[in-house]
Amino acid sequence: MSFTDLQDYLQLQTEITGEDLFCSHRTFQRDIQRIDTLFNIEIEYNSTTKKYEITYDGHEEHNERLMEAYDVYNALNVSDHLSQHVIVEKRKPLGTENLHGLLHAIRNYFSVSFMYEKFSDGDLRQRTVKPVAIKEAQNRWYLLAEDSTDTVVKSFGLDRISELEISTQKFSPVEYDAEKEYRHSFGVINGVDTPPEKIVLSFTPKEGKYINSLPLHKSQTEVLKNNKEWRFAYFLRPTHDFIMEVLSYGVDVKVVEPESFKNTVLKHLREAIEQY
Repeated sequence: MSFTDLQDYLQLQTEITGEDLFCSHRTFQRDIQRIDTLFNIEIEYNSTTKKYEITYDGHEEHNERLMEAYDVYNALNVSDHLSQHVIVEKRKPLGTENLHGLLHAIRNYFSVSFMYEKFSDGDLRQRTVKPVAIKEAQNRWYLLAEDSTDTVVKSFGLDRISELEISTQKFSPVEYDAEKEYRHSFGVINGVDTPPEKIVLSFTPKEGKYINSLPLHKSQTEVLKNNKEWRFAYFLRPTHDFIMEVLSYGVDVKVVEPESFKNTVLKHLREAIEQY
């Protein structure tokens, strides 16, 4: 956009937020440099079109999420005067207050300790781990870390971590490629012992629109679309959390292939019926 377009946009945002967002051309030039430094996004002036444009975005996926967070933050800021028009879910905090400290520990190879509650059996005990990475899965945040008790890399939900302590004791880098380990996984269960396979799901046309707009997995590809169904193919490990995701769509989804995954889902459906 041109600088005039930018000023018009900021004027509109000023009216919406009630904050003075006026930006001089000199300020904008400084902001461009800061945006490059902070977000690795390069903005340049195109003398032919007489407009500013993004010429490089080094972390597009991360930056999109960052912009989403800014949008939500600004919306909630405005909601002070619109409490009846902005309705948020009441839920337990996600443990994000520990994100900054954990990232600091990961960057500097500091071991950490914390109290951790296992939802499966209610066990609450102290853990000492070597943090490796932070992962988001199904609107929850997890710490991937090597457990000192058995040197196995495990996932720990941030919402179940308390009394976090970051030591000054350094450790040697853990040989663990988180991106590679979870490339073919859904959610936080990596299921490395289960090989990835092609899975085809058939959704109703209406549900297919939601799946198309928000894919279940980055491997999702469309294989068929008509007025009766919308099919998508995936290449991933059929772990428990993916099975639960498929089951959550009820009558709006059907497993097409492979036969083994179809039988697994069918088994869970029969067991669910037996509950009644």
